[in-house]
This record gives sequence, C-alpha cells and structure tokens, in this order.
Amino acid sequence: MPGGVLVGILRVRHADHLVLHDGTQVFLTGKQTAREFPIGTSLTVSYTLKKDGKKIVDTIWRTDA
Repeated sequence: MPGGVLVGILRVRHADHLVLHDGTQVFLTGKQTAREFPIGTSLTVSYTLKKDGKKIVDTIWRTDA
C-alpha cells in the first residue's frame, strides 16, 4: 500500500486515532499508543494509506520546533 509522512500539531487524541491541527485523522493499530504526546505537540507521522482512505500510523515521533 502507498503511504506518506505528515507533520502537524496534535489537536485531539483518542484511543484509536489522532487528529492533527488541520483536521487530518491518523489511525493507531491495537499495539500503538500516543499517550506520551501532550496536546499541542508537533509530530511527524509516517503512515500507510489503506484502500478505504484511512491513514494507518507506522511510526510517530516528536518534531523539534
């Protein structure tokens, strides 16, 4: 599957997905968590794009501003 990389500011954190400042949603797998990132953190997210259009997180890391 194709994928990509996003850079954005964490706006909302749910158990199964994150929402970035521009409204982009990225979905976590069952083994992933993002509790260590406070709201407002600048993040870089690599993802895989599924056929249904969902962006599934591969890795997340804090982006130093």
